[in-house]
Amino acid sequence: MGKLDKYARQSKAKEPSKVLPIRLPESIYEQFRQRCEELGLSMSEAGYLLIKEELEDGLYNASTNEVAATTQRIQNRIHRENTSYTKENTDKSPFFSTRWTSINYEVENELPCPLCHQWYSKANFSRHAKNHSATTKELLENNEDIVYKMIDERKLTL
Repeated sequence: MGKLDKYARQSKAKEPSKVLPIRLPESIYEQFRQRCEELGLSMSEAGYLLIKEELEDGLYNASTNEVAATTQRIQNRIHRENTSYTKENTDKSPFFSTRWTSINYEVENELPCPLCHQWYSKANFSRHAKNHSATTKELLENNEDIVYKMIDERKLTL
């Protein structure tokens, strides 16, 4: 007989309570959940009883088995057995984004600066564009003819 057997279906004394969050390995959690289900206890009730026994050893006696047979579940289940917990993706497809990207102007992970006629790392290009008081988008789109000319020249040398 396990420690929880003698407490199955105890009545709780009403008293202010605190929450005790605990972390358990998944395997122990599942075993404990199944054991509580067999005994008709919620996991909270079982945890409460184990802690109470630890603190007040010998408080309960054999008559608790009679209480277990005559009482009903104190706490309703929070989650129903047949409830699905997977969220269905109802968002629009991420492939059709309206966000601007510099992909059309990239060659070997670098972007051309049409004002300096230099190539800069894609990761640092935004910082470089600030030197010209512009954003990456403004710099590349406002000078597209020079940018595409630089791209064509770069592709010829590859």
